[in-house]
Amino acid sequence: MKELNLRPRLLRWHFDDEVETDNPEEWNWIEITMHFTDGSKRWSILYTPERLLNNLSRPNIDPPGLHMQQLIVVRSYEVSDIERVLRVFDEEDELIEASMKYPE
Repeated sequence: MKELNLRPRLLRWHFDDEVETDNPEEWNWIEITMHFTDGSKRWSILYTPERLLNNLSRPNIDPPGLHMQQLIVVRSYEVSDIERVLRVFDEEDELIEASMKYPE
């Protein structure tokens, strides 16, 4: 248990993009930045299931698939949903793996 206390923990996070929900056909992701107790910053891409489906359903997408280490799928872009997902991932020691470190 001592080892878990030494790892960086999430302090706060913020949106890097504007969250626009007016268009149900929107397909782009939203980026967030997270700040950790060791002073590091990491970023992740958030997708809702609807936006991910819209992206993969575009007729001109090539290749017709994607893989991103820093991808997190969330139910919605509501702050409370994102906060809950990030806190659980942090508690379960999965948040570092689900994000990328900012270049120094």
